[in-house]
Amino acid sequence: MDVGQETAATVLIAAGEASSRALLRDVLRPEGYRLVEASDGLAVLNCVAAQAVDLVLLEARLPRIDGYEVCRRLKSDPATAALPIIMVMTAGGLEEERRGVEAGADDLLIRPFNAVELLARVRSLLRLKRLYDELEAGKRELEIQVRERTAQLRQALSRLQELDRLRSQFVSSVSHELRTPLMYVKGWLDLLAEGALGALTREQQEAVERAQEGARQLTRLIEHVLDFGQLRVASFQFEPVRLPEVVANVVKALAPAAAEYQIALEVSVPADLPPVRADPRYLAQALGELVDNAIKFSPPHGHVRIAAHLDPQARDGVVVAVSDQGPGIPPDRVQDMFYPFVQLEAAAQQGQGGMGLGLALASLVLAGHGSEIEVDSRLGAGSTFRFRLAIAESRSEPSR
Repeated sequence: MDVGQETAATVLIAAGEASSRALLRDVLRPEGYRLVEASDGLAVLNCVAAQAVDLVLLEARLPRIDGYEVCRRLKSDPATAALPIIMVMTAGGLEEERRGVEAGADDLLIRPFNAVELLARVRSLLRLKRLYDELEAGKRELEIQVRERTAQLRQALSRLQELDRLRSQFVSSVSHELRTPLMYVKGWLDLLAEGALGALTREQQEAVERAQEGARQLTRLIEHVLDFGQLRVASFQFEPVRLPEVVANVVKALAPAAAEYQIALEVSVPADLPPVRADPRYLAQALGELVDNAIKFSPPHGHVRIAAHLDPQARDGVVVAVSDQGPGIPPDRVQDMFYPFVQLEAAAQQGQGGMGLGLALASLVLAGHGSEIEVDSRLGAGSTFRFRLAIAESRSEPSR
């Protein structure tokens, strides 16, 4: 604290005798302090309440309310608890000093004292008071900034949520509107493929088949978009679910896709696994998305493995894993895969279509089951997607 700041301080001199106040005043006045005086304890309390005071020189023996009680009251009030108090007392043994310390005095000044001692103690406590005031001012400023920033972030979050809602609403509306004309396109393509509109040449037949495949891909994209929109407000119906049956149904449904990509599907799911707590329809969808993703990214003649086992760390859960032989995922891009409408470079390089919703759907479903997808991946060595499901209770759970 520089000299200007120190001498600008306000010091309250509290002593019952005018001569005692004059002695303290004569020592402090040359230092440039702003001095105020009080002759009794009640006047001290009123003075501190009425104006800003930086330090109190408080005589122990005061009329009306003694210095010990004044000190206790000031220190017990949060508004004045940090106010430095030097209690002035006559040498009279340890009892008075003990009472001063117990009352909360920051320092004790025992008569007789000299001017150098008095000034040293006053300066020391004023420096500490200045530092405390600066810290409190910084704290208040920081609290204001935090409140303002929090309000800004809440406003931004609200805006983002509204934009996300509008985007989902728009995509869902567009998807619904596309369904009707797409049904007409598929219908006419089927008629052409069946020869209902006349015989086709080989080249025409191949062109129609390519168009049918494109229509099927577009249908899957639309279904993904609609499923994603519905999942955001989905209410899961939990019940005990036998995982081997879910896996078998998923494998059966994706067998044609695996055959098309020349991928072998391997299953390692013990038949005696206990039922898990899940929504069977949504669980099948999430697992199907993971297996479908693994099929697409595994090389021809590769294999995809679906495995499940009791959680070795907590016997109240089952761990499910889907492993592929794909190109692997860069560590800094793992989490990106679970954002909607995001595709990694590997998808583009392998010519994989889609809107990047499959893994986002799986992540959203499993989050609703209290699970998170963990990914183990090495570049050039494939990836494993793993999640955990709780074992179901013996009776069915109510819908949620």
